[in-house]
Amino acid sequence: MFDNELNFLEVNNLPFNPDLCRNETEVESKLIVQYLLPQLGYTPDTWYQEVAVGSIRLDFLAFTAQVLPFVINANSPLSVVMEAKHPKQNLNNHVLRLKHYLISLNVQYGLLTNGKEIRIYQKLIDEIQLVFSGSGKEVNTKIEEIKILIGRESFPGETNLNNLKASVSFDKISNPFKEQKLIKIIVVYHNKGGVGKTTTVVNLAAAISKKGKRVLVM
Repeated sequence: MFDNELNFLEVNNLPFNPDLCRNETEVESKLIVQYLLPQLGYTPDTWYQEVAVGSIRLDFLAFTAQVLPFVINANSPLSVVMEAKHPKQNLNNHVLRLKHYLISLNVQYGLLTNGKEIRIYQKLIDEIQLVFSGSGKEVNTKIEEIKILIGRESFPGETNLNNLKASVSFDKISNPFKEQKLIKIIVVYHNKGGVGKTTTVVNLAAAISKKGKRVLVM
């Protein structure tokens, strides 16, 4: 793990404040990316944002193990879908869509949040069941409950994974499980000159390259 990853984890151990989420983008960045994913043990190489699987578009898809290339099939590690909504959105209006995602992709858990409220649903054959509900202000005190459900280290073991494979005939499913290769884009921006943008980009690219990743700097 290089220094940038260490700094990333240190920053994201800060408590979550739902009052700072004023729109959907801030729910994604401040709650999911900066707080939940690190707290639940997901590293940057085990989650993907803006995932397209056939006609389905997911805000986030986190895996229990690194997946390269990005593939959803019978051999994929267990995963969790995370969907972020605007703070003024009623989560009840999005439950059916989350159900469609979990059942279509055969994903066991889905997290639905608008920053003010956090819900976790579990897939049960052709239905989903609410297994956790709490306010954004409670997430810091209830993070251990969330970890038990969808934490990277808390997911079911190989036995349940085999049961998951047996529950669906993946050979009969075509487009939704077609291999998807994703590119992660990192943007460094500041409206002033001479603040270290180029230096940051070059050093970040070098550090990522040392991890064996292919990097294009533009």
